[in-house]
Amino acid sequence: MKVYFDTENKFIEKFDAHTGFYIRSGIIENGKDTGVDPFMRNFPQLIDVGVMGRCTHGLDGLCKKAGIQCYQSGDRVVREDMSLSDFISIAEQCAGKVFQFALGGRGDVDQHEHLEQILAISRDHGIVPNFTTSGLRMTFCNKQ
Repeated sequence: MKVYFDTENKFIEKFDAHTGFYIRSGIIENGKDTGVDPFMRNFPQLIDVGVMGRCTHGLDGLCKKAGIQCYQSGDRVVREDMSLSDFISIAEQCAGKVFQFALGGRGDVDQHEHLEQILAISRDHGIVPNFTTSGLRMTFCNKQ
């Protein structure tokens, strides 16, 4: 269980990286929970990291054939996927403050050439990675 104390906004959070259980106190004054919900956190607990710059399914028309609308203009916009060094920099800046990375961008994250490293880097920095995928052409599997 990870514990985060936001000294600026005076509340405590607990997060279990194995179950996803999350709890937050009210504002703490004189060592007691006031029951007043904190307005904000001094650093996000979850950050959306756009690692994908391209969508192979959108570009080859697979989504359109399946009747799925392209996200972030994935059927016509092509950018570089996030580099591993940029992702490492983000993970280093977020370590100890962020509980989760919502990995996303233009296209399915499971198609990123460095997916396994991205997942490992997240975990190495104490951050739970999560992402949603269409499952189209998914080849990544658990190698335990």
